[in-house]
Amino acid sequence: MVMTQIQEANSESAQGWTYQGVFVLSALSFMVIMAADCLINNTVTAWSEFGIVAVSSVAALNVRRNDLMAAIWAPPIIWLLALETVGQIGHQQGSTFMHRQILHLAYGLANHAAWILGAVLVSVVISVIRRLRHS
Repeated sequence: MVMTQIQEANSESAQGWTYQGVFVLSALSFMVIMAADCLINNTVTAWSEFGIVAVSSVAALNVRRNDLMAAIWAPPIIWLLALETVGQIGHQQGSTFMHRQILHLAYGLANHAAWILGAVLVSVVISVIRRLRHS
């Protein structure tokens, strides 16, 4: 009886995305969203902001229980990755290349910080609820 309960608990906590899987799948899906946003609007707009919350929520819902911290760390990291890769598609301010990159990074993080932190908060809430529900 006890062995069966332990095996069921282990199999439940082993289902879902791995720690690395959260970052890879979230980053790729969010890069598609941000690329579409930059191609359509020529800059990062609210579509990317809604996208980071949606992708973070999906990651928090699908990650293995043993790897819940990945869902909490993922939103700011995947935003930075997407901003510095596909975010380059959009219009950038500045005169020289280095100046444009510094402004792009600073404004890209500062202007959307509330949404990034909101995505982290949503991930934390989902992770806590999942942890409490199965403990």
